[in-house]
Amino acid sequence: MKQSKKILTFLCSFSECLFFGGLTYGWVALVFILKDRGFFSDECDEDTTVAPLLNESDDSCGSVVNSTEISCPGQDGKLQVVFTVAAFTINATAFIIGPIYDKYGTRLVRIVFSVFLALAFILLALSDPEKPNILFPATMFLSSGGIMILLSNIQVGNLFGRWRSTIVTAFSGAFDSSAFVMLLVKIGYDGGVSMQTSFIILAVATLGFNLNTWIFLPVKHIPWPLPSDWGKPTKVDEETKEKPPEQEEMKVYGESEKVNGSHVDKTDDKNSSQSQLHDLLEREYPNLRTCFISPMYLLLLLWLSVIQLRHWFFLGTFNPWINGMSCDKSEVSKYTSAFASVQFCGILFAPLCGLILDRNRKKKTSTGRDASERTFLDDLEDSILAFVVTIIITLLFCVMIIVPILEVQYVTFVLQVLSRAFLYGLAAAFIATAFPMQYFGALYGSGMILTAVFGLLQWPLFQITQSVSGGDPLAVNIFVLVLNFVPFLLPLYIHFYVKKKRVAISQQNGTADPLSPTVT
Repeated sequence: MKQSKKILTFLCSFSECLFFGGLTYGWVALVFILKDRGFFSDECDEDTTVAPLLNESDDSCGSVVNSTEISCPGQDGKLQVVFTVAAFTINATAFIIGPIYDKYGTRLVRIVFSVFLALAFILLALSDPEKPNILFPATMFLSSGGIMILLSNIQVGNLFGRWRSTIVTAFSGAFDSSAFVMLLVKIGYDGGVSMQTSFIILAVATLGFNLNTWIFLPVKHIPWPLPSDWGKPTKVDEETKEKPPEQEEMKVYGESEKVNGSHVDKTDDKNSSQSQLHDLLEREYPNLRTCFISPMYLLLLLWLSVIQLRHWFFLGTFNPWINGMSCDKSEVSKYTSAFASVQFCGILFAPLCGLILDRNRKKKTSTGRDASERTFLDDLEDSILAFVVTIIITLLFCVMIIVPILEVQYVTFVLQVLSRAFLYGLAAAFIATAFPMQYFGALYGSGMILTAVFGLLQWPLFQITQSVSGGDPLAVNIFVLVLNFVPFLLPLYIHFYVKKKRVAISQQNGTADPLSPTVT
């Protein structure tokens, strides 16, 4: 494939993630509009009360706070249910669509998410206070379409060789940062642009997906390892024209490379090392079940679940936590806005993790072999630093939360966004590296749903904070800090796994170098 086409494919895919991927995470901006327009306001008839913004007996305030606001628990509860359903739909969709993506390929998934997002925007445009329940299907379509964008575009990293992990994490960062689109909708609403107009514009914009779907991306998958002749059309003779469509596609994208990357032409010297990398993975994980029950995958889920729990608990208790350190409503608003602004920086932070993963792609391996002779064991070894850095950042984030100084929390915000940007991008890049590419969708989707279930523990932690600790999250924050040492098990396991495999390979081949690669 020409370099120009690779770049255009990247730009289109990146733009899709940035403008349409994680719109559900822009809920804070959207809910402002919904409440202002009176969605679910009928729930306020009997439940409306006047409630203090802060507890008058709160010693941390130093003085009584007299500010009050009209509270409508019924309306807030309904809107919270809408968001909860939408958030869970993200993980559920990843679980369901993963195997479909693996079996049927890119184009089908992209057609589905194009329809879903168009429906989501149309339903949001049609919604009004008289028909508030339209929000449920609208936000579910929005969540499903968004995660499918990320899932189908991650493979674009395969086009960029040693920059593969950097591209994958950049897409993840764009997905996180896409919440700003809802902020733009809110700004437009404040400036007189109706909510209906904004969402109709977004619905029309989904037509742009066709460019990537039908021109740049393949029908099935972009293989990994990527053969040198992939995407380059070859001379087609009369015999080839009569071949079935699937065989014809294989001819166009490289005769020796199956669409799912199942084998590479070993007569090509450059691809022989890629074949070796792939064969090692195939022998280690011959089927999907072996991936699911492998210690590598289970420890990855543990690493992801524990760190994600820290982030979910932080986001869920952010407002009472920041209120506990300040009685000034304008100051609380300032810090809330500051955190929302820092969240957009995920697009800048996420590629840093990819750079750590890809730092040795053009260097000799730790065993002295050329970069062209890398195997997946070398990639696993390079991932150790990225996992350790992510854990250390998260631990610093956990420590800073405990510090009862408001000004210090700017550092907390940066560490939280940095940790979260590393977390999901690294998980996706590692699954794409450590396991056969044809199982990526199933492994990624299953991981999303399983870690989401673990993340529900943030609710009992919140209840403990309220009922046992009297609203003070200190004890729970210390517990979560200690819990976040557990993820160190993953990089430790990877280290010993790589060492053990290399020794076993050397004994099998009868080589003097215990770290030499296998010969296939």
